[in-house]
Amino acid sequence: MYPAFELFLSDEVQALIDHFAAALELRVTFFSIDGEELRRGLHMRNSDYCAIVQHELETLNACLQMDSVKRAEAVAKRGIIEYRCHAGLREAIAPIFIHDQLAGFMMSGQYRIDDEVPECMLRRCKNAGQKQRLSNAFYKLPKFQPEKLKNLLGLFSMLIDYIVVRELAVLQSDRLRREIDRYIDLHCTEDIRLPVMARKLGRSVSSISQFLRYNYQTSFKDLLIERRLKKAEEFWRANPNATVGETAFASGFADQFYFSRVFKKRRGIPPGEYRNKQAKKTPPKTNSKIT
Repeated sequence: MYPAFELFLSDEVQALIDHFAAALELRVTFFSIDGEELRRGLHMRNSDYCAIVQHELETLNACLQMDSVKRAEAVAKRGIIEYRCHAGLREAIAPIFIHDQLAGFMMSGQYRIDDEVPECMLRRCKNAGQKQRLSNAFYKLPKFQPEKLKNLLGLFSMLIDYIVVRELAVLQSDRLRREIDRYIDLHCTEDIRLPVMARKLGRSVSSISQFLRYNYQTSFKDLLIERRLKKAEEFWRANPNATVGETAFASGFADQFYFSRVFKKRRGIPPGEYRNKQAKKTPPKTNSKIT
């Protein structure tokens, strides 16, 4: 099945998380549902502390396991989870819901509230030199007091809400559907074909066909016919005296008899009857003279 809940992030999202990361010296990252990194603020790499902890002290698997657990907790809560990781740092993770469907996660982390390096990490060090490097890296990390941390989480929540409300983060399915609708809307009066549209959108014919069938139980042909019928209705509202043939050709139908059959089948009345009803709704034009 087409991956309907794959997250798509606009370029504006990168600018927002860049500013957020720069202002607070935090690592801010968007992840897909399965934990794949999508965007990272300022493209910041892991902190030196985390690099030492994960690779030199060999705790990477523990980090990944905790991330997975906290993602699940955030989904269950449907909100931000702020927690202490196994290496003593603080992190926050929030699920991204779009149309009430889980689409991904936003994570902010690698900051501290403690003054001392966690003893459990120091015990894993192999020598004094490694301990010193670990300690130096720990003290370079940003430290937040409880009140500031509360404000930080508030900003984090507002940033997510802004991104979702402004539709800077959308489902890939929404994005593709918009591209299809926009293309059909622009070209519905032309002799357009699915292979041409697929090529213009950078997709294969089969992927678009499967996408429409699995996600919307429709087809390219049905979408095109429906848009042309709406075009005909729009044309009659603007030109209430137009003939059926004129309206058919103006809305992209090459055969007015086919247009009449389709219109009656989908609208429940013949197109001529629809036109007459619209004409009655249209107020007569009056010519007023100034004397």
